[in-house]
Amino acid sequence: MSRAHSRIPEYLDDLPEAARVVGDAGAGEIQIVRQPAEKETEEPTGILFDDGMHLFVRDAVLFPGGKTSTQMRVIGTSMYDGPSGVVALASRGGNVFLREIFRHGTRRWELEAQRGRREEGYTSEQAALKELDEELGYPVERLTLMGNVSGDTAIMASTLPVYWAELGDGPRRDDPEASEAFGKVVELTPAALAARVENGDIRDSYTLSAITLAVVAGKIRLTP
Repeated sequence: MSRAHSRIPEYLDDLPEAARVVGDAGAGEIQIVRQPAEKETEEPTGILFDDGMHLFVRDAVLFPGGKTSTQMRVIGTSMYDGPSGVVALASRGGNVFLREIFRHGTRRWELEAQRGRREEGYTSEQAALKELDEELGYPVERLTLMGNVSGDTAIMASTLPVYWAELGDGPRRDDPEASEAFGKVVELTPAALAARVENGDIRDSYTLSAITLAVVAGKIRLTP
């Protein structure tokens, strides 16, 4: 990254390439700038915390209207060599398979498509197959990339590929990670899936995005 602009902070060099975009306030963007020295003790900027899976970053920023402030970003460490995770929406015989999972963030049970972190050395396809195996346990006959989704563009830097997974007829095995809390696998017809969305039973943004992409791709039809 060029150092021609003296207000570009050096810590950006330590971030994944996709997270180094500085922006240009003059072009209507939120521009990352070097924090004024007088504010350093109030709101330190840079990589504040690294838990091995995420980088928690606070940037000093300049808005198009001239206001300066700080904003937080969460960056997946897997982004150094590709997408930080994957999403897979599974189907068999015209029905969709979701699974109940207790999420710490919301402190409640959620009904979600399969989703997880892409570990180092895995391709996106291999990561999707791994998540499907652990969270559903059915054999997968085919994976089709439907698109990409950013779960929360206000703070999350990651963009995840979304796959349509066609399941085989083999027996199901259950092999969830010890660090997750899963409930039952739920098989839904398109009509039942639409009802669950309408009732607010499905709230996860990645799952809702995967359903939308599946409808657009003609994989499922939620209305008669």
